[in-house]
Amino acid sequence: MKEEISLLLEKEESPTLEFKRQWYWDDSTLPDDMADKWGELIKDLISLANGYINKAGEYRYLIFGFSETEKKTYNLDVSNIKQLKNLTRFKKDLLQRLEKVTKPSFIDINIKMLTVEEDNLLVFEIPCPTQLVELKNELKTKTRHLDQGAILVRKGQKSDEVRTASPDEIETLKLELLKYSESTLYKKMNEQIEPSTSEKSIEKTIQLFIDKNSSFSLADKYPIKERNWKDNIVFEIYRLEDGFSGLKEFVYIHESSNQGRTLAEIKKRELLNNIKSSIILIDRPKIKDVERRKTNIKRLFNTEYVFFIDEFGYEHLYKDCMLPYEKFNLPVYVDGLYDAGDVCDLPAIARLKEWFESENEPLFVVSGHGGIGKTTLAKQFLDSVSDTNTEPGILFIDSKEIISELSRNFSIENKVSDVFDFYKALMDADDIEGARFDKELLQLSIDNGSLVVVLDGIDEVIAKLGDKFDVELFITSIFDEYSSGLNKTKVLITCRDHFWNEVGKKILLPEITLKAFNTELANDFFEQKLKGDKRKVVKAMEMAENLAIESSVSLETTSRKTYIPFLLDMIGYLIDSQGLSTNHQESFESQYLIPDNHTDQLVAQVCRREIVKLESLSIDQQVELFIRIASGKQNGISLYDIKEELTAIVSDFDDSLIEKIKGHPLIQCENNMIYFRYDVFDTYFKGLLVYYFFKNKDADTITDELVRIVSGYLKYDSSFTATVAEKLELDDELIIFCIEVIETANDIQGVNHEMFVSSIVSFLMTLLQKCSNQQSNLNSRTELLEKLFGDNGALIGVCLVDIFGNTTSKPTFDFRGKVLKNCTFNNYEYFWECSIDEHTVFHTSIFKDIDPRMGINYKISNNLFASSCDLTSIQHLLTEKKEEFESTRDTVKAELEKVFKLFYQRGNFYPRKQEEVRKKLSAVKQLPNLMAKGVIENYKDPQKPTMKQYRVNKNYKSVVDYIEQGSPSSEFLSLIEELI
Repeated sequence: MKEEISLLLEKEESPTLEFKRQWYWDDSTLPDDMADKWGELIKDLISLANGYINKAGEYRYLIFGFSETEKKTYNLDVSNIKQLKNLTRFKKDLLQRLEKVTKPSFIDINIKMLTVEEDNLLVFEIPCPTQLVELKNELKTKTRHLDQGAILVRKGQKSDEVRTASPDEIETLKLELLKYSESTLYKKMNEQIEPSTSEKSIEKTIQLFIDKNSSFSLADKYPIKERNWKDNIVFEIYRLEDGFSGLKEFVYIHESSNQGRTLAEIKKRELLNNIKSSIILIDRPKIKDVERRKTNIKRLFNTEYVFFIDEFGYEHLYKDCMLPYEKFNLPVYVDGLYDAGDVCDLPAIARLKEWFESENEPLFVVSGHGGIGKTTLAKQFLDSVSDTNTEPGILFIDSKEIISELSRNFSIENKVSDVFDFYKALMDADDIEGARFDKELLQLSIDNGSLVVVLDGIDEVIAKLGDKFDVELFITSIFDEYSSGLNKTKVLITCRDHFWNEVGKKILLPEITLKAFNTELANDFFEQKLKGDKRKVVKAMEMAENLAIESSVSLETTSRKTYIPFLLDMIGYLIDSQGLSTNHQESFESQYLIPDNHTDQLVAQVCRREIVKLESLSIDQQVELFIRIASGKQNGISLYDIKEELTAIVSDFDDSLIEKIKGHPLIQCENNMIYFRYDVFDTYFKGLLVYYFFKNKDADTITDELVRIVSGYLKYDSSFTATVAEKLELDDELIIFCIEVIETANDIQGVNHEMFVSSIVSFLMTLLQKCSNQQSNLNSRTELLEKLFGDNGALIGVCLVDIFGNTTSKPTFDFRGKVLKNCTFNNYEYFWECSIDEHTVFHTSIFKDIDPRMGINYKISNNLFASSCDLTSIQHLLTEKKEEFESTRDTVKAELEKVFKLFYQRGNFYPRKQEEVRKKLSAVKQLPNLMAKGVIENYKDPQKPTMKQYRVNKNYKSVVDYIEQGSPSSEFLSLIEELI
């Protein structure tokens, strides 16, 4: 089994897990009732196999002998259930029954009888299918008749309801299973099915032991590896020699091995010099009393040197490299929530714990808007890991602390592409002394499960490093290099938006998106933050109400309010430290802030309170200072550099102002550096900079820092772009300004011009989506592009970069009949969904990573790409289409020849009976097209007016010469081109 039974029994029922206290029938069940009983079993298995949305990749389990409500096992007595006395025979019978009613045939199932606390439990284990299981015949149960063609699903976690999936659910499930079937996760999970490919090895461990103990080397004819899966004799033996008389012998006993047979085989072949002094390495089992496994091995092999593989690695290879972990012990923690399919408000921390206990899931992503609680969740998760697991080390890497180090040490030619790059940057940035991991040791420690890694805020790294970060190589390395041995790798990533692109098609990345707090959670938060002070809690909730986001639940219900966690934390901090007695709905005037925006409103209220304290530094002057801090290349600003920034804002000040700024509620000062108190403010004030730039429409204020921020943060379908767009309106004046900005940016050196232009396009498309007076569609988007890049009927300089993912409004354009010059399409995965015809031509343009999205078919006309285009990166698409074109051409040509030859007789084309034509040409797919084009037409013979016939149109007489002599026929060749 893929999961330990004890762990399964601790879980709640879900679309992929069901408990039943007893079996469906026993020997006293009437024969007339048995068909319905079998129907119930088959119904439950099929619905469990299909599961529900967001369950692709999970194993399914049906467990008999356990009560979920009582959390108690019940012995499943099979003595009075004759079918279950022989599980091999029962499985054969079950599979035959399933084969009769399912398509594709549902045959992949594992059935085991397990003992838990002296009670027998029957467990059905079903690997995640790659296709939906459909009923090919009617299925009858005691209470229902399920129709042929139905697809059964289990609706949700809090209900074991089995029902027929809706058309929308079917489409979503099909896409999820297709993505899963093409993912690395599927390949890795299915490698484990075949014993020959499920081998684990200690080869890397031994090699690193030799590297650390250089006096040893591997003896000749070693290692010895035995893979006798049939008899469950699976082991490895390594003999190390030190050049003198000393030696060390290592034995690896595979978890699937029969220990007694394995020892007997080793003794029989005399493979060990001294069994007593040999070091035995074994896999750590998923049982509560893990030490018992070691005790049994010690007794059997008569040796004291027995280690779990990860234990040996920790003690003898990388113990000194482990950094100490101090628990975060968050003073306030409220369970974050997420939705899965139609099941709402699930606890996020429980999902992370479930992932931590799973195998073959090395990477997990927590996403969500800024300030939603991603970092808090990650820290709480690490504390829970520390509480329940004494073995794993913990490495928390805050991306913002290492960005400068990464930027300094990597380039476009030498990109960030590995977890080790983050680790090294952390060690260098903090100047941490002592032993360090090298890359191989880090890989081993993570793969062994000895080190759990959290990379917090990775999208910040991508935004600031741009082309210096190879996202695809980074993610695939986690699967390929850090999860290649024991498969215990656990890397947690937090980010605002999806940061992966093409790699998402190849690797299934488990992910949850955190939600804002509801009223109950907000109140719970303030109860903890304000230590139960009722007066303060009431005051905090009153202020939070003014900043709450209202969202409609349904047409029938009233709207409900949600609260951004970081705003609640800010309110709690202000009330607890300073008290707030003023009316927070006071109006304010600002160039940067608007009253309708919740965060703007809070920032304005905080800055207003500081005006007196900061010697009349106005709200906007404070905001301008924070914008300058946020827009710098470094994280934060030194106390020495802040004077220069203040000089640009106020004309006269002294050092006392800097001291007062250090006490501002929005910032904190550490080690002579000023940082934002909340990470989210760094992005927030960057957003204000971008908003003010487009609002003010002064191209002279453009700087390389602004270009860098726009290029790095203003992405299509991102929360940052949506936040900026909320405050602006799309009009011709803004579009004209954007044209001016694009031209001005050409003169700025050292920036990615294509990325910048694409960001401008993405920004305008986002504004178009929210337009109340104009709909975002193919025509309006194309019109926008023409306004930006149109020049004498051509489109010049279009750049679409990193535009990908599932979105409600496809970012496509109408390129029919258009000439496009000097364009760049890089990771624009909607390229082939744009409207293109034989008159579309691209000149001197660059194309990269434009593979079509799943299920998208496309055509490439002969003149689509001029010779001046750079097609190096899409050559595989061109070759694929060329081969497909030639294949299609040959198929169409063969079908046309078959059609014309049917009508050919005695040197000419003669009419044929319609019935005869349809019968003889039933396999010809082009026949309907030929009839639609009038190539084959209805014919009524005056001599036989009742006879229904077809004939070849007279315009195709030249085809006769082609059939007889192979002479070229322009009509025949044209017809082939039309039908391809």
